[in-house]
Amino acid sequence: MKLGVITDIHNNLTALRAVAEKLNQMECDKMICCGDIIGIGPFPEETVQYIMQIPNLIAVRGNHEKYLLEGMPSRYPNGENMGLEEMKHHKWEHNLLSSESIHFLESLPYKINLTYEGFSISVMHYCMDCEGHYMNNQYTANPSEDNLKKMFADVNSDIILYGHNHCRNICNSDKFYINVGSLGCPAQDKNVARAGVVKLDKGKAEVQTIDVEYDVNEVIRLIDEINYPDAENIKKYFYGLW
Repeated sequence: MKLGVITDIHNNLTALRAVAEKLNQMECDKMICCGDIIGIGPFPEETVQYIMQIPNLIAVRGNHEKYLLEGMPSRYPNGENMGLEEMKHHKWEHNLLSSESIHFLESLPYKINLTYEGFSISVMHYCMDCEGHYMNNQYTANPSEDNLKKMFADVNSDIILYGHNHCRNICNSDKFYINVGSLGCPAQDKNVARAGVVKLDKGKAEVQTIDVEYDVNEVIRLIDEINYPDAENIKKYFYGLW
């Protein structure tokens, strides 16, 4: 069995199309998305509508879906370290989402447990505390094996698929911890959309990382054309335009 794995699409429809085509060519049986479909990029509604049409999709919520569905900070400073321009950005994109797209995002859970080929698999955006907050301030962008064991200590699955910090991190120790890296926020990689394929066969599990090149300059052009809130910071931190 082949499981195509993506995470952190962040409204980057151009990158999503490129990756979906590649994973389709690789004949993946399922597509698994570890959250953050929305946020940051130029096309929230179009991205949600596209991912809704992907056959055999399994997806969970990320923190950007949580901002939409459960609210976000209304003042600064706040516990999410969210600035005023970032707040404006979220309001901008939330207003563009149709009721159909919002309903789809509402249908996504925070965690899904699966069993394929004898392997137990947990899909989530990131580790969360008992109050439902993502624990992103406690661990580095590339958590060590020891950190991963602490982060997911309450998860008993053989394979843990996660995202959130945008950095690819593959660790096979007591469990298989797999973050394939952000699909939609290339940062220093500029024109690369990241993904992965988890292959399950005859009691063995392996992961193949996927890097798909696409026209990131077209995405940046669209960001400039729309000129939505916090666009300059977004281009700097998430598209590597220092």
